[in-house]
Amino acid sequence: MKYLKYIGISQKLILSATLTSLVLASCTKNMEGLNEDKKLITDKMLEQDANEGGYTLPGMQLGIVDVLTTWRIEMQQNLNADNYGGYMSLPSPFYDNKNNGTYFMVQSWNDQIWLVPSSKVLDQWLMMKKKGFDTKYPDLYAMALIFKVFAGHRLVDVFGPLPYSLYGTASEVKFDSEEEAYNLFFEELRKAVADLTAAETADPNADKIRYARFDKSRYGGNYATWIKVANTLRLRLAIRISRVNPAKAKTEAEAAINDGGLLEGALPSFEMSTGTVHPLLTITRDWNETRLNAAVETILKGYGDPRLPKYALPAGDPALGGEIKGLRSGAAFGPVGYNGFSQVNFVDNNYVKVMDVAESYFLRAEGALRGWNMGGTAQEFYEAGIRASFNANKVGGVDDYINDNTSVPIAYVDPYNAANNAPAITNIKIKWDEGASFNEKLERIITQKWIAMYPDGQEAWSEFRRTGYPKLWPVTVNLSGGDVPVGEFIKRINYPPAITNASQAATAAAVASYLDGKDKLFTPLWWDID
Repeated sequence: MKYLKYIGISQKLILSATLTSLVLASCTKNMEGLNEDKKLITDKMLEQDANEGGYTLPGMQLGIVDVLTTWRIEMQQNLNADNYGGYMSLPSPFYDNKNNGTYFMVQSWNDQIWLVPSSKVLDQWLMMKKKGFDTKYPDLYAMALIFKVFAGHRLVDVFGPLPYSLYGTASEVKFDSEEEAYNLFFEELRKAVADLTAAETADPNADKIRYARFDKSRYGGNYATWIKVANTLRLRLAIRISRVNPAKAKTEAEAAINDGGLLEGALPSFEMSTGTVHPLLTITRDWNETRLNAAVETILKGYGDPRLPKYALPAGDPALGGEIKGLRSGAAFGPVGYNGFSQVNFVDNNYVKVMDVAESYFLRAEGALRGWNMGGTAQEFYEAGIRASFNANKVGGVDDYINDNTSVPIAYVDPYNAANNAPAITNIKIKWDEGASFNEKLERIITQKWIAMYPDGQEAWSEFRRTGYPKLWPVTVNLSGGDVPVGEFIKRINYPPAITNASQAATAAAVASYLDGKDKLFTPLWWDID
């Protein structure tokens, strides 16, 4: 696989950099000032215009998922959550089909799930904290907290218990339970919103002076918008714990809505530009290492959804007649691979999505369904979410789509290997039915939310585990050795060497205390309850 070349290069660079730093450290000891390079930017210079408080923020923002390093984002998300969430699939039987797609974990791939956000986000937050930037630059530190929670919750939602509350500050590694981590997520988001609100109240132009030059999203550093991002994230996390701690979930959700608003209307989604091309374009087109998932094909085709050609390209195999064709996760391979199936479509988009505006509407729809005060009805927010997604994808026909009460997902047919064929996943329709059961309404909300969030496989996988929706097919080939029962789905990723090697004792204690003694793929997370 292409990225293996990059792994070798990166390891050599890390070794070289380490040796170089050791040599330089020994040569310059007690010589500070004598060999000082007058061209270097000093700490004193960085204090001007709050540069020292913000110069790490772009890297943190771009490190929630590694927007700039394609091989790392591939291992961080594409080779796991993008598959498990039903968006993409591996088109070739890499490692004799013994890989993450068939639940035979390649731990060198999974290392990056931890290494990217820990090095690019958590380490940088730690530096800001140790330098006292939380009091010196509370508004800029608030941005760091928002990025920290984005990175932290993604990690916890993949692995479960992790070092978070005492990250980098304790003499010994301590893992937090998932509940402890989530409680801290809420606390940090509340603080971020309070500090950004105070900064904006004190000086409405503070954001333009202090953060605008650091912001790599479409928001231009606007504090009012970032408050909405933080609140939408708080609502996401509240919904995540709605079944395991409904009282706290309700409190956090209602507070998020009343504490500065959410992403909505004409605001863009939280996306970050790569400056070149979308990493998934490289992975699908240049490396031939991902293809559209069968679930996207069959659900969107069944609904006649005009977003499908925005999400995928016509199949490259001439025998498929230019149709959009996906393949199942964990597919059984015949004599040929699936490179002729549909590539994911990011030809005209170099922005990597972290949170879609449409998600905020679907979150409120579910909150209203659960009886929380969301400021409207479940139906109103459900339909608003669909409209927001249609607008974002620049497609028409939304009124007809919302009122479609006949279309349903179609069966899957694999023209290469009938072993992968499967009946329709579900018969859920699009049009809202107020008389339907709770579960039918929830399936309707989550299915449309899943369509709108594409291609954020991390969030799709988390919501699938939490709700069971949208309904997906299990892998055709299950090589977990019995860890994941046949016909079931992976629930978490077991700790890779990047985590266990740091502290085997702390990891073992966390597994014993919080994971029922099982560091397994089928061990459910705290919020994943039946």
